[in-house]
Amino acid sequence: MKTYRSVAALVVWFGLLLQYFLMVRGQSGEALATRTINFLSYFTILSNLLAAVALSAPAVAPGGPIGRFFAKPSVRTAVVLYTSVTAATYIVILQGLWNPQGLQWVADTTLHYVTPALFLIDWLLFTPKGALRWRSVLPWLTFPLVYGLYSIFRGPLSGFYPYPFLDVSNLGLARVVANMAAMSGFFLAMGLAFVLIDRLLKRRRA
Repeated sequence: MKTYRSVAALVVWFGLLLQYFLMVRGQSGEALATRTINFLSYFTILSNLLAAVALSAPAVAPGGPIGRFFAKPSVRTAVVLYTSVTAATYIVILQGLWNPQGLQWVADTTLHYVTPALFLIDWLLFTPKGALRWRSVLPWLTFPLVYGLYSIFRGPLSGFYPYPFLDVSNLGLARVVANMAAMSGFFLAMGLAFVLIDRLLKRRRA
């Protein structure tokens, strides 16, 4: 388990650092700061960061507060939920909107396909099963909700919208709120699915 998580963590950190390099190369000063904030304004980046820490901390410092926190089944399930939604949203909605090449393709593939797959495998094989409850899902929705509100409020101020379905300037506030409601429903359904899988795997292993 420790070896798998260490290798997986290196892969995830590589994807994040490569994408950051591609976004900020050639920039300095205010432009660098703006690009960095924009980098951290993608849900893909945030979910990958959570996955990177969740893979690294229990392997590097299992007895530390961060390691213990990210070792909790509920926390690890929240992370696998976020990375899985990242992959699903990209595959269904976003991948047809552009055609990355070269290093950008490598970063794109790592962040949207490899990380979700690696963390899903980790969750299936190494996360203890049977500790989740149906009510566990609701706290997991807080992070994507806060992220959506952040994107809506920052967008008009910065002129930057990380995803087209959150673009208030193009779609209007009502449409974006409807999109957020639909995404919240998707998060809820996926979260319930992971709780169900958790329970089924617990019964099978018992």
